Amino acid sequence: MARYERGRRRAGPWRLVLMLALLGAGAPAAPGALVLTGTRLIYPAAARQVRIGVLDVGRQPALMQAWIDAGNAEAPPQDIRVPFVLTPPMARIDPGQSQTLSVVFTGPPLPSDRESVFWLNVVDIPPRPRAEPGRNYIQFAVRTRIKLIYRPAALHGNPEEAMRALRWREICRGGRCSVEADNPTAYAIAIVELRCQAGASVVARDLQGTALPFGAARWPVPPSPRIRSVRYAVINDYGALVHAHESLAP
Repeated sequence: MARYERGRRRAGPWRLVLMLALLGAGAPAAPGALVLTGTRLIYPAAARQVRIGVLDVGRQPALMQAWIDAGNAEAPPQDIRVPFVLTPPMARIDPGQSQTLSVVFTGPPLPSDRESVFWLNVVDIPPRPRAEPGRNYIQFAVRTRIKLIYRPAALHGNPEEAMRALRWREICRGGRCSVEADNPTAYAIAIVELRCQAGASVVARDLQGTALPFGAARWPVPPSPRIRSVRYAVINDYGALVHAHESLAP
């Protein structure tokens, strides 16, 4: 029997250092200052477009570059083909100001019986520091990457209930073991803070991943001791965490 409770709101989207330009040893320049106004973007099939804001919370202008990918984080933006148009793909944002990104679905049609998962990327390219004799610096361009979920109309069930359908089990083959979350629903379920326990002992912790519709998410775990239960959280449409605890079948 699983237990569920609503949790705190996430502090913010996962941020990835995309590029490091090393121009000698010295003090680092200011980190990226662009912040998205959401931790995920849901695109209902009936919508003409969806929007999300990008705010410059820093003290200097930033150059923003944005694009959508289909799951390959390393794919160059110019080589990506997705059924969306994103505008603007590049913009300057002054300190304290914001820029609205608009996403429009252009086709071809996506599966109508399940959600489709894409990723929205926003890169914060800071201005080049003013050159000073004898002073070196490190400059970072920082990427924020959040899920863009296309949701067809009239899916069976609802995203709030989907986590209750997850089926957890431990699989061991050839001396290797993993914990699997099987997802029999039409919704993509983002799992974070996963902790695997063998009685009072914690076997693995701080795992995360996405169980795609009618798919599964898997995490490697030590072959012993046997996993007896899992504690985890699922991120809902609003970026809040819903916590759960479930025992595995013996």
